Amino acid sequence: MESQDAFSEYRGRGNSVQFNWIDDLPLVPGELPTPPASPPLVEQVIEKGEMPALLTIRTAADLISTGELSPVELTVSLLERIERINPVLNAYITVTGDLALEQAKKAEEEIGKGLYRGPLHGIPICLKDLIATKGVLTTGGTAAFSDWVPSEDATVWGRLKEAGAVLLGKTGLHEMAAGFTNYNPFYGVTRNPWNPQRITGGSSGGSGAAVAGNLCLGSIGSDTAGSIRVPSSFCGLTGLKPTYGRVSTFGTLYLSWTRDHLGPMAKTAEDAALLLSAISGYDSKNPFSAMISPQEFTIGTGQNLEGMELLVPTNYFWDFTTDAQGGVNGLDAQVKRAVENAIEVLQGLGASITYKELPALGDGRDLANPFERAFFLAQIGDERKQRFSSQYRYGLEWGTTITATEYMQHMQRTNDVRQILEHELQGFDAMIIPTVPIVAPYVETVQEEFRESELNFARAIENGDPPPVRLGSMASVGRYTSPFNLSGQPALTVPCGVNDEGMPIGMMIAGNRFDEATILRIGHAFQLVTKWHQNASI
Repeated sequence: MESQDAFSEYRGRGNSVQFNWIDDLPLVPGELPTPPASPPLVEQVIEKGEMPALLTIRTAADLISTGELSPVELTVSLLERIERINPVLNAYITVTGDLALEQAKKAEEEIGKGLYRGPLHGIPICLKDLIATKGVLTTGGTAAFSDWVPSEDATVWGRLKEAGAVLLGKTGLHEMAAGFTNYNPFYGVTRNPWNPQRITGGSSGGSGAAVAGNLCLGSIGSDTAGSIRVPSSFCGLTGLKPTYGRVSTFGTLYLSWTRDHLGPMAKTAEDAALLLSAISGYDSKNPFSAMISPQEFTIGTGQNLEGMELLVPTNYFWDFTTDAQGGVNGLDAQVKRAVENAIEVLQGLGASITYKELPALGDGRDLANPFERAFFLAQIGDERKQRFSSQYRYGLEWGTTITATEYMQHMQRTNDVRQILEHELQGFDAMIIPTVPIVAPYVETVQEEFRESELNFARAIENGDPPPVRLGSMASVGRYTSPFNLSGQPALTVPCGVNDEGMPIGMMIAGNRFDEATILRIGHAFQLVTKWHQNASI
């Protein structure tokens, strides 16, 4: 018979789909957070002492392992840059400077004694602020959790600590990860390093700004409908949504436990592979964790894609237009051209390209699963629920009205998309499509749209109306990304060009279940012969 201690390892199997840290919250919530004032926009001038901050994880790891770079020197360089640039970009909600220096000094001592743990040892990273960090504020980007200091670590952070990573801080997000803009009424808008007048996209926008702005070397974001890949595309980064179950979600705030994924955001496919190697593998505390062993993800050493069979759909991802009400945004012509050019590059590397029409996937806007968020937060008090924005609070209230039949219809829709995408990818190594149909919109545009939407949702709550239709610049930004949250297949975005205004464009490489190695290899091969990933920020 197992002991009680042994059985406690399985606690996630019964209750991990609800918020289980009520005892960590003060009985009386603290003051409402106030968004920081936006300072005048400044150029990101790179000073000599900041040069380590520009390194990739791979390059920094090689220098650290040979003693040519000190983890403390690297961490100080990044903290100094955060102090100067973060007030402009608003990437971080919490900067853990003292902790980072403590961890960097420990890493330096261990490496000096010959106790090198691997390529993340001494590497400064950040985490999206819905990943629990013991003893460190974790807000979820909402006033409802503005005073939550977790009593335990999320599995991903525990594994990164074990690998020797250094935590610079927690990054901003769209409130509770429930949107694509990263316009946050409590913690302010996050600005794009390529042009601070534009948004980063979300919901992992703080991580996008931090990596692209060289305020860390890599980050872990979450992705429910595209929240890693959208900001990665908008910010010129490499972002990976792994296979569902590859990375444990234990200790994170759920938006939808059937769609949530955690994954790396980095400058290169090689860096993404290093981060994925550290955080992947089975976790008995998480009921959604796949029973697979940890794996070292390598990207290969060459650029040859001979023998690769790549599928390019001819519909859905290319052929939709704006409707009369402006409810669907069509594919930007410059985005389309950049991805088509990138496909030609892949073909030039030896890959075989097959163009094929896919069965119907729907309109791409079936993103909401309000039942799951409502159930996850069911036991928190009304006082805290009132601290959510009107838009998120509406989702909670709407979720309580969902019937079992409606929920199962939603799950059937998920299964239908999964069957289509898995079937169509049989015989192919990957599918190549645009990541998002547009480039990053302007902050001012999104700000006005948010204010109007907030009023619409407040009226809907008061009148008991159905959810308002979301219109505007970001209405269909998740059309290409969200199907792979339904299917659970891995999907990687890599930068593949810029538009006439110099804003990044992303190409998505979607693969077969648990075959992240192949899509990382394709992304790496593309980056060996292109330079778009080297322009990670202005």
